[in-house]
Amino acid sequence: MPKILDAAKPDMFTHLQASINYTILNKSDGTKLISGYSLKAFEALFEGNSFVRIDRSNLVSKAFIIGCITRKNGEYILLKNKSELLIPRRRRGLLLDKHPNLFTNLKTA
Repeated sequence: MPKILDAAKPDMFTHLQASINYTILNKSDGTKLISGYSLKAFEALFEGNSFVRIDRSNLVSKAFIIGCITRKNGEYILLKNKSELLIPRRRRGLLLDKHPNLFTNLKTA
């Protein structure tokens, strides 16, 4: 268990980003924490806490996701902070099977 989680709960984080061998934990108040644990370790810890692994570098809270948007170069997950994360072509089927409610708010741009 990472010591960084002693003072913080999983619902305080909006999304986690991998950065080489570190993980950047983005909090709902806009601050960031850096941990020496890999994103895979956090994925295992947050498995039951409604976090979704979008791609190799991003683990996002379901509460922070607005919906999906389709563009001519692929589908994107739209986040509350207005950023967009590209859904990898090979991961789309897995996400659709595990989390079909992510694709309910599908928009075309």
